[in-house]
Amino acid sequence: APRAVGRRGAASFARGGTMASASSHGDGHGDGSSPSSRETAAEARDAREAQSSGVKPTTTTTTTTSDGKGAKNGELNIPMESASARKRVGRTRLLRTPMAGGVVSRDTKDRNLPSMATAARNLMELADYGDLSTTMSDMHHRRAGYPFGSTVDFATDATGHPIFCLAPLAIHTRNIAADSRCSLTVKMSGWGGLANARVTIFGDVQKLPSAEYQTAANEIFKAKYHARKEAIDMEDRWGDYTFYRMNRIVDVYFVGGFGTLNWIKLEEYMNTSPDIIVTSQNGRSVTETLSELNTRFAQRLAKHMSDALDLLVDDLWIISIDRRGMDVRVRTDGSSLIRRITFEVDVENFDDAA
Repeated sequence: APRAVGRRGAASFARGGTMASASSHGDGHGDGSSPSSRETAAEARDAREAQSSGVKPTTTTTTTTSDGKGAKNGELNIPMESASARKRVGRTRLLRTPMAGGVVSRDTKDRNLPSMATAARNLMELADYGDLSTTMSDMHHRRAGYPFGSTVDFATDATGHPIFCLAPLAIHTRNIAADSRCSLTVKMSGWGGLANARVTIFGDVQKLPSAEYQTAANEIFKAKYHARKEAIDMEDRWGDYTFYRMNRIVDVYFVGGFGTLNWIKLEEYMNTSPDIIVTSQNGRSVTETLSELNTRFAQRLAKHMSDALDLLVDDLWIISIDRRGMDVRVRTDGSSLIRRITFEVDVENFDDAA
């Protein structure tokens, strides 16, 4: 199949470009003591550990407030890692050596892909849900110490720290009260199988400490999810839920959909901004951008792909976009393929992409 570069965006590609091949919260409830008592016990334990180890607990909190465009423009900078977590890091001497590097082959080297840090930040914006893994607390008896996975929705602040809206009685919330160590695995929607792009973030999750931070987190959530129909019901739901944040990120592991995988350096992840096209801007979310692009161009792209590849395309759907190109899922002859369409110039908004 020919592989060439598309025009400026989806419309011009459909007119004559070519393509390249590419490879709610958890609802469980625990039993036993209340979350508040568990948190109090955990805080007391951390204080005792800090006193015995000579480590002073970090309590300073700072924030960057919104500049009028929504709290997404600021970072909820809360260095509140627990004393026990700091002791563990010092004791285990975390290994930062990458286990694998970016894989470059004849199938990937000319794809004009974003950097892995950018791709990870983009994925955190594009995905609505992730799998939050916590450790079952002692209150769960025979299950204590085993990992517990639950599906949650999330948003990120300006430096990529995940923010969650959690029910006080959910199992994962109670687990966090006893042990803040968690991991969040986020996969690209619309993909399937082991080739799916995904990122796993390891860190310590804690409840945001004040009404100011809760309000800022609320704004970040609304900025991401306002395009979803259920966002109408979220206002009522948030009345019974509390916002948490992964205040301390330990590691970021990224697996790309095109043969790329690596441990991303924390500084690179946090200092890299997602592409503008995947962020909420001018009242339009990335969900709305993808929906409109599919409405206007999916059929034309499918026809052009059928002609270029000499096969019958039954269905085509744009599943992700970045400033350098977009990924489409193609269904043909009972199978699904992922194709990447590259742009000749970077795009920043819907008009550029269209």
